[in-house]
Amino acid sequence: MKKLAWSVALLSLIALLYTAVIAVPQEAIHNTQRSAVTTTPAQVGLAFEDFVVDAEDGKLKIAGWWMPADNARAILVFIHGGGSNRTSSYFGSLAFYREMVDRGVSVAAIDLRNHGASGDDGRGLQFGRTERHDAAAALDWTRKKHPQLPLFAMGISMGGATLVQAAYHGAELDGLILLDSLLDTADTFKRGAYVATGLPPALFALSAWSATRFYGLPGGQEQALERAVTLDIPILAIQDPDDPVTRARYSRELAERNPQVTLWMAPAIDAQHPELAWKKRWGTHVSAFLFYPAETVAQIIAFIDAYAG
Repeated sequence: MKKLAWSVALLSLIALLYTAVIAVPQEAIHNTQRSAVTTTPAQVGLAFEDFVVDAEDGKLKIAGWWMPADNARAILVFIHGGGSNRTSSYFGSLAFYREMVDRGVSVAAIDLRNHGASGDDGRGLQFGRTERHDAAAALDWTRKKHPQLPLFAMGISMGGATLVQAAYHGAELDGLILLDSLLDTADTFKRGAYVATGLPPALFALSAWSATRFYGLPGGQEQALERAVTLDIPILAIQDPDDPVTRARYSRELAERNPQVTLWMAPAIDAQHPELAWKKRWGTHVSAFLFYPAETVAQIIAFIDAYAG
């Protein structure tokens, strides 16, 4: 009986390790459901052009929209978060594009690889490691389209990490805007697993380690926080104080370690607010513009004006 009990315990341990080291990371990285682009900027009265660029690594076609402003004074490249696309209802992208264009800022927005209408490389979410090639291609396309205009970029959640990686690897920007940005890989992986399952984040510590060790997610000095600390460009970090996924402590750390960073803590949002119910455990993540549009836009426009040259 003791031998049987030990065998059962050993098999249970093996099953647990398999789940933590292999099954959970694979599920989190590879099985993010692609959401279709089902609307256009015309819904908010914007003129736009479809465009397609080759990702910087030459492997995929990246789809996007170009939304020109009359007498534009700057360009903003917008990068959505993981599991979303350029229409990002979690953030309110279409209304945001309208606000930018109305204030004289032309906007280019793309679908990252494995999202929306862009190509699929079969690798799923990489927390900016591979997606940076898509952002770099969009930045290069817009720079060539209007080389005389200052070029800014804004990323939300994983889109922030994507732009940090692109800038670290040489993409040229006049300024970078990070909203509830993915900065710490392991913490965001654990918090994302909590959102998906409702289980305590600490249970996914081994899975987070496995995701960086075996599945390519950027860890250690390669993750977004450590690379953002080294960037020598103006950065505006917009952070929800109670974000359950990309926590405020990392935006604060970034601002403390990089003097180029201006941190704006958005007003707090009641996590029990009825208009957040549809987001479920995602809660206040990337919700600053939805709840405080005037204040959020004011911060972004002031930043662009300060560094537009």
